[in-house]
Amino acid sequence: ARMVRAGEDPHFIFRRMLILASEDVGLADPGALGVVEAAARAFDRVGMPEGQYHLTQAALYLSTCPKSNSALGYFDALSSVEKEGIRDVPSHLKDTSRDKKG
Repeated sequence: ARMVRAGEDPHFIFRRMLILASEDVGLADPGALGVVEAAARAFDRVGMPEGQYHLTQAALYLSTCPKSNSALGYFDALSSVEKEGIRDVPSHLKDTSRDKKG
């Protein structure tokens, strides 16, 4: 409510909530992303002042659902790959028929 009263663009607030739904809630409640996306679409159709209901619904949903930052594992894996550098595919994983003539 304070952000809206202070003049913050509701689209920015929904953007942050979409990020939170994946980054902080993630797999603890995979439906959170859908809830926020639906609320953002509804807000776009309804506008202000009634759109505040959609902002509120999304904010309350995110604040009360369980949290999991397991999606951050992707960034850990990406860091490992970057540290390791590019290597050849191990022989046992190569397709031995790939480069043979038909």
